[in-house]
Amino acid sequence: MAMQRRLAGLAMVGAVATLPLGGCVALLAAGAGGGAVAYVENGGVANFYAYYPTSMRRVSAASQAVFAEMGIRYNGEIRKSPSKSLLEGTTADGKTAKVTLTSMATDVTKTNIRIGTFGDKPLSLRFQKLLSQRLGMSASAVAPAGVATPPANSPQATGQQQSGQQTIPLQ
Repeated sequence: MAMQRRLAGLAMVGAVATLPLGGCVALLAAGAGGGAVAYVENGGVANFYAYYPTSMRRVSAASQAVFAEMGIRYNGEIRKSPSKSLLEGTTADGKTAKVTLTSMATDVTKTNIRIGTFGDKPLSLRFQKLLSQRLGMSASAVAPAGVATPPANSPQATGQQQSGQQTIPLQ
């Protein structure tokens, strides 16, 4: 928390320091400072995940139904591989919703969700709750015993997918 305040303070100092600058340079610098504050307040880019003890096909169909229930326009599904697909949608306020489904085993699906640029935890939790209700089962923050998970030093296991991104279990 103190680190977030320090970084937000630094962003504010940077924005104030640009006041003597004129025109577009000042606007550009102020925009960058505001972006840094938004990034810090949201804790970076976050993808929220949960495991469901059912098939990827069933979770995909239920996810599409949850999109409709939440007022998220379903844009389509991209099949990245036989064990991975990406569902995309758009919220009423224009945020992109991305749900990545990964088949961990015949009857276990890992569901990653990110809504908006930085990840919207309240909407992600709502999605997870509605998905659990639709599937008639509870989600788990850990893979069931016996399910292969990524090696300990891989980006998926450490939670870092790209610079500044983290994958957080839904709770």
